[in-house]
Amino acid sequence: MNYQEYTRLRQEGKVSAGIANSVALKLIAYLPKRYQYAHYFWTWVWILSIPGLICLSIFWRWWVGLLLLVFVTPTIAKSVKRSAAEFVLEYASANEEFFTLLIEKNLLEFRESN
Repeated sequence: MNYQEYTRLRQEGKVSAGIANSVALKLIAYLPKRYQYAHYFWTWVWILSIPGLICLSIFWRWWVGLLLLVFVTPTIAKSVKRSAAEFVLEYASANEEFFTLLIEKNLLEFRESN
């Protein structure tokens, strides 16, 4: 599938694209700076939530910090990975050269939409 065909079918709502989260995380370095900065910001929020929630459990209520550590931190991590995939797909939809590169490397998955 080429870029023009994809954009036409996507606008008609007949096809959607996907990419593996692990692959998208590696491709962040090739995206424009605005995507990289957003990704780095939320990655730091995720990383700093761990010591922050540990401090919360030490200095306030231990069970609140523990519950938040167990449930919030993995949610943020999953969201960071998912947003990386969305950034790559958004940029691929806007940039024909990047889209073609992803197709050549066989990194995009296409699904028919109903």
